[in-house]
Amino acid sequence: MRIRIEKIVYPGRRLGLQGGKVVFTDRGLAGETVEVEVTKERRSYAEARTTAILEPSPDRVEPRCAHYLACSPYQDMDYRVEVETKRTQVEEILTRALKRPFGKLPITPSPEVWGYRNKIALRVAREDGRAELVYHERGQQASYVAVDTCFLVPDRVNDILARVREAVATAPLTTVEGLEVRTSRSSGESIVLCELGAESEIKAVATALKDLAGECRLVGAVASVYDGKHVRGERLFGRDFVEERAGGLTFRIGAWSFFQINTAILERVLKDVAEAAGQTADMIVADLYCGLGTFGLFLAKRSREVFGVEPDPENVEFLKKNLELNGVGNFAVCEGTAEEWLPEVLERSPAVIVIDPPRRGIDPSIVRGLVEAPVPRLLYLSCNPTTLARDLGGLAAAYEIADVRVYDFFPHTPHIETLAVLAKKAA
Repeated sequence: MRIRIEKIVYPGRRLGLQGGKVVFTDRGLAGETVEVEVTKERRSYAEARTTAILEPSPDRVEPRCAHYLACSPYQDMDYRVEVETKRTQVEEILTRALKRPFGKLPITPSPEVWGYRNKIALRVAREDGRAELVYHERGQQASYVAVDTCFLVPDRVNDILARVREAVATAPLTTVEGLEVRTSRSSGESIVLCELGAESEIKAVATALKDLAGECRLVGAVASVYDGKHVRGERLFGRDFVEERAGGLTFRIGAWSFFQINTAILERVLKDVAEAAGQTADMIVADLYCGLGTFGLFLAKRSREVFGVEPDPENVEFLKKNLELNGVGNFAVCEGTAEEWLPEVLERSPAVIVIDPPRRGIDPSIVRGLVEAPVPRLLYLSCNPTTLARDLGGLAAAYEIADVRVYDFFPHTPHIETLAVLAKKAA
């Protein structure tokens, strides 16, 4: 079947029409004619996979990574087109969900288009005595694609991946099932996290990785070990963290910690969050999903007090260390979930609440609490425009949208980061 691609819709599906029926496929740029094979027929649409690009767009470019379809399927388009595609997707999602027009939203491209990722996680696959680092193919759990070089991470990370792959294959280390490398943009230092399916090779894996330390600026390694019943973490050698500089702050980031993937654009977002918050020395701020303190620490030096809410024990440990490293004393660590802490936080009458939740967005109880006791300023940074739109719909009872800004944290991938600035409605 031949179709013409009309547009790319979030999260990266290519939309075409066949006899008035919508067809979603996996490859193709707007304006291209492609050959597709239908994989599922639905009442109102069909799902397909592209088998050939028949009439390529002038915006099509050659992907750099051989495995790009598994992790970064936007590598086949000019970066200018990618940025515009993402901006349009957010506009369409918000317009449809909130039933109001959004003008041309400002979007900030990534300062670094290649080598920007500070973390990569791969699986290990073995066949005919060979070990490969792989990604799952998109939408598949049983099939893989080998990763030789990834151009989304710095060269030093590719060096580490190549050397660890060689060590796993030649030792051989048969219990290594996954591998993650985390690196610091500011220092160039890296740590490795190995996922082990058994305890028997812990010492051998530690020795193999330690041998690489001097050659690759590898400052430490940890393992996630499955003992048959439970998964536990174990330090193999050196440090279990790297340190990153952003916004004039030092962040200590653990092997299992969440931190923004793209440090270069994070600098811009920190400034925009501070500007949107409109800090004064007397202001109280709450950061409901504070993690290691990325936004709360940045706002602390511009505010009277910050309440940072975080449920994960390891994140809390590193958050407290980051407060110490940066000499921040006006930051109260609230150990627990946003749902648990919101009533008490609201009793402190914060002027600004920052929300940077996971992809699923915020719990309905958070929406209800923020509507029942609205704060003057609410800053919602989202990595999923569909859940953002849903939550903004719920918050509309008490807040007006003052600003929406889009950021390309993840070049060559369908992921989008959006900052919505909300102001309390006048009584």
